Amino acid sequence: MSQVDELYIFDGFSKDEISFFLLMSQTQYVKSGDRIITVGDMSNGHAYYINRGSVRVIQWGEIVATLWVGSFFGEIALITDEPRTATVEALEDSELQVFLKDDFLTLFKHGKHSDEMKTEVMRRIQTRVNHEDKKPQE
Repeated sequence: MSQVDELYIFDGFSKDEISFFLLMSQTQYVKSGDRIITVGDMSNGHAYYINRGSVRVIQWGEIVATLWVGSFFGEIALITDEPRTATVEALEDSELQVFLKDDFLTLFKHGKHSDEMKTEVMRRIQTRVNHEDKKPQE
């Protein structure tokens, strides 16, 4: 397996479970400048892992992060149907591994440590909500 199997979302899952989930994932190729997700859009149930390339994360019209190979984004969509909290655009031609909510929820139901994983995802959601509450006044 690759680095992707070491993501926190896979804690508590067996190698066989992770391998099956990874087989169910899809590969998406994006060109430099392509928008992958847009803030405010309803979730499409996809989360992304960067296999090759880089992306920038934009909130409130400002670049707040640059993500490189090995980064994971959009994972809130694997648990909730909340609107997207940021816009993510490709900085260069990139290869993304796309995880689907339905496949993840099937894996999640079978995981030994699913409660801990759900707590971590919910912590991330809360961190983002708190960050949005501190949004600069326009």
